[in-house]
Amino acid sequence: MSRFIEVLGSYEHLLHAETQAIASKNIDLVEEILIKKDECMEDMLSCKKQLKTDPREISSIDVLIEKVIELQQRNFSTFSLLVKDQKVKRSGKPKEKASQKLKKMRLTYSNSDQSRISSLWD
Repeated sequence: MSRFIEVLGSYEHLLHAETQAIASKNIDLVEEILIKKDECMEDMLSCKKQLKTDPREISSIDVLIEKVIELQQRNFSTFSLLVKDQKVKRSGKPKEKASQKLKKMRLTYSNSDQSRISSLWD
């Protein structure tokens, strides 16, 4: 269980880093963090398979899981707003340059669910 908690904590830290990257509109950093989140999620799923009990039955872990899900959903929403803003702003920029940046931003989240961590409990 301790390894699961450790990995869950790492995932939470990555979400905070992702929040900062989105706020600074640093798409390259967001992409790097998404790769790390995917790796962390694989590790978390592996740890979960080895557990004999459901970690959500332990209230302190359940609270952390809820916090992580909330952060993931907030980041997704914030990123979605950023993409929308870029669509609005692109009308004043050269079409090709704006289009490339928007495409890159869209691709950053296109392969993920709204809440990657919620899949742990499906």
